[in-house]
Amino acid sequence: MLNRSNYVANSTVNFKVFTQQQCQDIHYAALEILERVGVVMHSERALEVARKAGCYVDGNRVKFPGALVEKCIRSAPSRVVLCDREGNRKMKLEGNRFYFGPGPTVTYTIDPFSGERKIPALEDTCRASRVMDALPNIDFQMDFGTIRDVETRTLDVYAFEAMLTNSPKPIVHWSYSTENCQAMIDMAAEVAGGLQNLQANPFFAIYSEPITPLVHEFDALEIAMLMADNNLPAIYTPAPQGGVTAPATLAGTMVISLCESLSGLVIHQTVREGAPFIMGGVITIMDMSTTQITYGSPEFMLMAAGMSEMAHYYEIPMFSTAGCSDAKSCDGQHGVEISQNIFMAAMSGGNLIHDVGYMESGMCSSLQSLVIADEVIGQVKRLVRGIEVSEETLALDVIADVGPGGNYLSEEHTFVNFKKEWFFPTLFNRQRYQNWDAAGRPDLAVNAQKKLLDIIQKHQPKQLDERVKLKIHEIVESLL
Repeated sequence: MLNRSNYVANSTVNFKVFTQQQCQDIHYAALEILERVGVVMHSERALEVARKAGCYVDGNRVKFPGALVEKCIRSAPSRVVLCDREGNRKMKLEGNRFYFGPGPTVTYTIDPFSGERKIPALEDTCRASRVMDALPNIDFQMDFGTIRDVETRTLDVYAFEAMLTNSPKPIVHWSYSTENCQAMIDMAAEVAGGLQNLQANPFFAIYSEPITPLVHEFDALEIAMLMADNNLPAIYTPAPQGGVTAPATLAGTMVISLCESLSGLVIHQTVREGAPFIMGGVITIMDMSTTQITYGSPEFMLMAAGMSEMAHYYEIPMFSTAGCSDAKSCDGQHGVEISQNIFMAAMSGGNLIHDVGYMESGMCSSLQSLVIADEVIGQVKRLVRGIEVSEETLALDVIADVGPGGNYLSEEHTFVNFKKEWFFPTLFNRQRYQNWDAAGRPDLAVNAQKKLLDIIQKHQPKQLDERVKLKIHEIVESLL
């Protein structure tokens, strides 16, 4: 045991975008905009909540006293726990803990068999859920594409049912309306054995989005308030684009995002003080030469990391973004971009990190990309874990026993420690050249596709009780 005073140890590698003073400057800038400019709200209930809380309401324009914003920041819990379908506490969204998962609502998906880009169907969500269940570094599930082969008005509920029945992993989802959101709450309560059990061990969160810049549409706030009413986790996540719906400067774009997230927080916390809230921000820029939003740009990565630091400053869990790319296939660009933003997101401690497996600037999902990202996340987890310094890891006695000119291959210390210390890839190629050549020289995309098809053909997630499955499907059909 190391006995010394005033000993400071880094158990992980370290990374910061802002100083404490810069976080304070950005916070004060957001308060200034909320007090001076305010936001527009299209929900009558939210306007009444704001008025009673002490906001300045003029028509649908709402301005927020800084003291009220800071009071609601303090009332929001500093940690939110998400469980699996069986009530096991799987994700503790607090501090710098990070968890990775896919994303929702894209227009296209890559067919895992033909490789063709297509419009997602319900079976694609079911299949994606089973693949997510099989990947060890994918911590939660999202629908992975907007399905089009069911009734549009209730497709969010169908997608929720697909995830609920194809994997026990926690769910992060969205909703078209309060009616549909209530149906999903009822479905989850049926699985949990009642609303009180669900509130004690929630296994899903619902996110909603304002309209940048500084507009809260009706359903976004109504859904956030419904989740607060039920004391279930709500995510409120702006999506500003620098140079289009937000300033071209990165700090200015972050101020817009914070204003939208914090004004949503005030309404949410006023409805139910202490209700679980996760702030968010899918913040990026528009490429001025192509008018495309960017999911692989350095600005995207920096602002995601910066928003995570602001969330830590507020002590509120953060819904961040990574594992996504502007590339159209699993090529070199794809590998570089997802590796960079996964590492940045993990290092900055974004708690709930989504959009893993997204390509084409958030227009298309790819299970092959998800499989590759799972491997990258595993490697990044090892990097972030850092180097343990202890009597066991310093290995002084082993070094002395082996001595000069010896080897450590037969040592018990090696046998005990190498599996704990080292990362073992399943896709990245560490074979000798001759073995790789004899196998047909497969690249990463080929290995990922092989692993993906193996999961699709063989993996069987744990099933829900048939009676419960029937009950939740009845809730879905009651909406038709």
